[in-house]
Amino acid sequence: MEPIKKAYGYITRNHDGRPQVLVFQHPILEAGIQIPKGTVEAGESPEAAVVREMREETGLTDLGEPVFLADDMWRADDGSTHHRHFYRLDQRDVLDQWQHAPSGGGEEEGLQLTLFWISSPGDIPLARGHGDYLADVLEERPEDGFGCLEASEDVKQVYLLEEGVERIIGETRERISFEEGGAVLVREQTLISEEMGDRRTVTRLMAATNRPLSVEDTGGGGVRAVYAGDHVMIERDGREERVSLHHLPIDTFSVELLLRTLPLEGGYVRSFHAFNVHKGEEQLIEIHADEQASGSFKVRVEFGATTQWYWIRSDTGELLKQYSEPAPGLQVEFRR
Repeated sequence: MEPIKKAYGYITRNHDGRPQVLVFQHPILEAGIQIPKGTVEAGESPEAAVVREMREETGLTDLGEPVFLADDMWRADDGSTHHRHFYRLDQRDVLDQWQHAPSGGGEEEGLQLTLFWISSPGDIPLARGHGDYLADVLEERPEDGFGCLEASEDVKQVYLLEEGVERIIGETRERISFEEGGAVLVREQTLISEEMGDRRTVTRLMAATNRPLSVEDTGGGGVRAVYAGDHVMIERDGREERVSLHHLPIDTFSVELLLRTLPLEGGYVRSFHAFNVHKGEEQLIEIHADEQASGSFKVRVEFGATTQWYWIRSDTGELLKQYSEPAPGLQVEFRR
């Protein structure tokens, strides 16, 4: 059975310098507090559907252009699968609270909705699934977003240093591109090495918020992960696992991108949680930066019990080199 396409809208406004999101109290109390949403009609694009649904359910007509946030596959309470599309739409000069009778037919026809604004995901519990991407419009992420990065390609040699002897054992290629009009960043990493084994990783994430969308990695037996609001679905070895997320998610494969956007300086320290799709769990990530005389920062990143070092060019944020020590006396280094 084909998934049912749904369009969700986070209508936002600026109130006293802070963003707020429009929600409504459903007259049937069991339905809970919701954000406006609806079904995408046949032949209709999700963008057109979200604009139509927002107008029908709120009565607002002067809405900004919809800005894509995320899409996912979601299992509804009745067991059906929904392909959900989330958007942000800005609104100005609107009441703090009002009532509206939805138009356009559907389940809410003839009902009176009470609409009001919230400022934080913790203000009030929303109906299941409605707050899955609320943090992307209300909360600051643990970094400033990847929208400042540009499409690029890079090639580095892989060196193995063993007991003071250095040799090339392969190369790694990175390609950064953008989809959905620049809203989605795609990072493709390819390792070519007989000694280490070939490997390809594709990470898709929201450029503005760094929220991961999906990861596919052929290393470690292969894994595919799809992020969906408060959980991530992991596929490996023909099995599927659902893992709940307890923090605003960053994927560990995105940390190297993050280092290029942070305001690094000597003595810079930062920590946050990131999800490791191979381990199926969140890890504490700690970043420590030291300024180098060569115009770069040497950055130590602790992925739980594992440590890696990166050299980041101070004026451009370019990743110049990275290395790790998988065993005593053994060092793997990626550099041009």
